Amino acid sequence: MKKVVLILVLLFSYTIYSQELRKPTEGKSLVYFVRTSGLGMAINFKYFDGDKYLGKFNYGKYMIYECEPGKHVFWASSENKSVIEAELEAGKVYIINSEVLMGLLYAEVGLLPFDNNPNNYKTPKKYENKKEHILKAISEQKEYIPNDEEVKNEEKDLENLIKNEIEKYNKQKALGKIYTQMPIDMFYN
Repeated sequence: MKKVVLILVLLFSYTIYSQELRKPTEGKSLVYFVRTSGLGMAINFKYFDGDKYLGKFNYGKYMIYECEPGKHVFWASSENKSVIEAELEAGKVYIINSEVLMGLLYAEVGLLPFDNNPNNYKTPKKYENKKEHILKAISEQKEYIPNDEEVKNEEKDLENLIKNEIEKYNKQKALGKIYTQMPIDMFYN
């Protein structure tokens, strides 16, 4: 009897969290930015694609960003900056988890791409837990849809930050700094 109940619970949880993620428009790529941890829940993280400001949101939300395929430098800002160098394929969906790290005064952000290849995890259980955690966050949270006017105004206010961070990134890259990678085959679908 216990086995039957366990199987039913597993099937039910799989159904809940196995929702279909949105598909990109023909010729585009989609990136989900999610926050799976409630630590620092009130702190907004600001998200960027190179010098383009995408918006900000706190825990309880996720953002979907549709963009051109190819190379991108995604970064997020809080008390710190976190960078991912990505190469995206048309027609694919990618997921970036905004991990919350303990900062000096505020929560810091650590961007981590979700690797949908179970062979890249120590155990199948670790892979399943990570996948379930991310899909649960997407299914239970509210999509943050940036307001174009608000984003434009905030981008103007962040002009110096964006300029300085892009310069800093280019200098560190030229000096050989290695950033977190999200290769073209690290897609979800």
